[in-house]
Amino acid sequence: MNKVIASVFYDKTVKVLESVTETDSEGGVISKGITEIDSFKGNVSFSNCKKIQEDFGLDYDIDIAITTDYTEDLFKKYLKYNDIVYAVTDIKPYDSHVLILGKVWKQ
Repeated sequence: MNKVIASVFYDKTVKVLESVTETDSEGGVISKGITEIDSFKGNVSFSNCKKIQEDFGLDYDIDIAITTDYTEDLFKKYLKYNDIVYAVTDIKPYDSHVLILGKVWKQ
């Protein structure tokens, strides 16, 4: 059943980004920006974010909601969709899928 849902509804490609840092010879941390490390297919939604906030009792606004079967760890990661970068704020079990929530980080 999950494969049928994925093949029909997971039609948008979302890129997974990670912050890259280096430590210099004196111990200082230098940010190298973010780089793409993976991608996945999901169902991307912007229209039901307010309802999701209410359903889950979130006390902050969300800008994107993605349902997917992608199971890799997204803690401290960013997502890019349509050239907008989102910080991952929550990952919730949702039916037989995962619901990933995010806020705009960089346009």
